[in-house]
Amino acid sequence: MRAHVLEVPAGRDVLSCVAAFARRGRRGALVLGAAGRVVDAVLCREPSPLVLRGTAEILGLAGCFFPSSASPAGVAVFLAGPRGGVLGGGVAEGGLVAAGPVVVMVATFVAAAFDRLPLMKGDESAKADGCGVAGHWRCAGLPLQQQCGWAPLCRKLGAKS
Repeated sequence: MRAHVLEVPAGRDVLSCVAAFARRGRRGALVLGAAGRVVDAVLCREPSPLVLRGTAEILGLAGCFFPSSASPAGVAVFLAGPRGGVLGGGVAEGGLVAAGPVVVMVATFVAAAFDRLPLMKGDESAKADGCGVAGHWRCAGLPLQQQCGWAPLCRKLGAKS
């Protein structure tokens, strides 16, 4: 394993930059954390993605990228909004655009084996969902919300729209 510090420039999608770094080096990458600001983040939420309009500070970022895969294997982010509210969840593809330089701490690895966990007898739902854990990529392809995702939080905090 090797440690890397990546700097993602403003205007670029943070996750696609990390994925490109992993593919280019033909290595797996484990995101340990990040620091910086993003703009208009898109989180995977049911029934449709949640768009957080405006800039937000990254409090935490974690996820895994395999060199053979086109997309990350589940990435989660925690963001602080302009009034200090904290939201987080799975990140939609293309949904984490750097507002300024974003520094990402990554550990890379080679020759990682991907193993499926054994299923328990009679657990049919686990067979369908891969041990019952829904992937963060479910929101890919769904229409994005047009209203600001921070609106309910802002109303609670007394902000004017």
